[in-house]
Amino acid sequence: MRALSLWRKLAEQGDPDAQYALAWMHESGQGVAVDFKQAAHWYKQAALQNYVAAQYVLASMYDKGKGLTINPESAVVWYLKAANQGDVESQFQLGLHYRDGNGAAQNDLQSFIWFSKAAEQGYLTAQLYLGQIYQSGKGVKQDDQAAIKWYKKASLQGNSSATYHLAYMYELGRGVVQDNQRAQSLYLASAAKNFAPAAYKTAEFHENGKVDKVDFEQAIKWYKRAANTGNRAAEYKLANFYQNGLGVERNIRIAIEWYEQAAVQDNAQANYHLGLIYENGEQGINVDKSKAFAYYQKAVALGDLYANGHLAIFYEQGMGIPVDIGHALELYQKSPESWAKVNYQKLSKQKHCLDTATTKLFSVAIACANRKILSKEIKNQQITVISETPLDWSDSYYTGAAIKGTSQLKMTYTREDYFASAQYTFIGRNDPDLIVRIKEIVKQKYAEPDSAQGDPAKGEASFQWLLNDGIKLVVQRKWPDTTTFVTYSLPAHVKLLTAQQKKSPNKMYQFDDKAENNITEKDETLFF
Repeated sequence: MRALSLWRKLAEQGDPDAQYALAWMHESGQGVAVDFKQAAHWYKQAALQNYVAAQYVLASMYDKGKGLTINPESAVVWYLKAANQGDVESQFQLGLHYRDGNGAAQNDLQSFIWFSKAAEQGYLTAQLYLGQIYQSGKGVKQDDQAAIKWYKKASLQGNSSATYHLAYMYELGRGVVQDNQRAQSLYLASAAKNFAPAAYKTAEFHENGKVDKVDFEQAIKWYKRAANTGNRAAEYKLANFYQNGLGVERNIRIAIEWYEQAAVQDNAQANYHLGLIYENGEQGINVDKSKAFAYYQKAVALGDLYANGHLAIFYEQGMGIPVDIGHALELYQKSPESWAKVNYQKLSKQKHCLDTATTKLFSVAIACANRKILSKEIKNQQITVISETPLDWSDSYYTGAAIKGTSQLKMTYTREDYFASAQYTFIGRNDPDLIVRIKEIVKQKYAEPDSAQGDPAKGEASFQWLLNDGIKLVVQRKWPDTTTFVTYSLPAHVKLLTAQQKKSPNKMYQFDDKAENNITEKDETLFF
């Protein structure tokens, strides 16, 4: 208490040393209750008398809002006063404030000047930052040799980050002769101080055999060191090692754990690989399309180009989400994968087809349809399957209960499962007028036929429509059997189907498992 009384008396008389001492006592609670406002008051009194230490502390109190309202502009004013008197900490702080535009207009040159002043006085972090500035050329002419000079100074003071940057310069041969041996030694020295990026690079050197032979076990050791500090790149690498069994026993579940840790930290590649695992059910993992979609979606948002194509498939095929052909096309276009470019071309044609197709059966634009879609929509109409085998060229259905007057529907497809034809059978039972009645029904939807042959009253007869989207529609009857057939066909695909059957009656011969088209339009009702 006697000391406090003595310092207060001297402080009130204007003694800057006493003012500083009294401020410190209030700030630290030495002999008096902690009182930051009183501390700031007495620091300011000393600072007004150019007391350097007080100027620095007062500036820091404005910076932190300690006993004063946060005011970075006032902080810069007092840092400047102290810095001009050679205070190294204030010089460094000015470098930060100008670099970040905090309390002063952002100014790379001013930042460089103040970091330089602090670095010349041996301020370690300023030396590191100065090396980075020279390396990047931000606010000063780029100079690798000057960067190395300052990295070396900071490294000699034990700064692991500076040692890491110095190693990087040797690895790339920037400002020095390229030297992997020296780079590895420096990375190792930095990694030994638990600097995660250096541990990662040490692991990478072992993985790629940059100095010695490839050593996956050493790579894993150092990737784990980096990963255990939260380094997401190392987490991703470890996952990859466990997934592929490199240097460790293959273990997809451990791989998933590391991928998930990296994914949580927004590692794009980790999200992409998790998407692949859940889409394909790799190594016994259950297929989970919803998880795959979520991971692909995040990977795309984070900039992983390869995830674009996989996400496009979800939008193209409507896997758990509404079909969106436009978005699928955008995603395919961004993917670097060759298969995605093929899908883009196919889907572009598909979209053009959908934009122009008008003929629909079971709400499906048949000119653009495939077996999968038509099969699904036919069964949605509660139509009974007679025969439905992917190994055959055709499927057949009993339609009598669903479509009055018919007995059977036969669908034919190309080897690639593209729609070729759909034929309804209307049993005649000695009913010559049946073809005329059916023709009239068709006429109500498609107007007058484009051509007609034979005599509907007696003998063979047919009516033909050539529809706007290229579909050929034929109502045909043999004789004397009056059974009538209504056939929708796409001539180009019928021609392809005929050629394929001629080449081999086996549908699976040279089967090309191309991506299927996907149409879910349901805005028109069933024709028959």
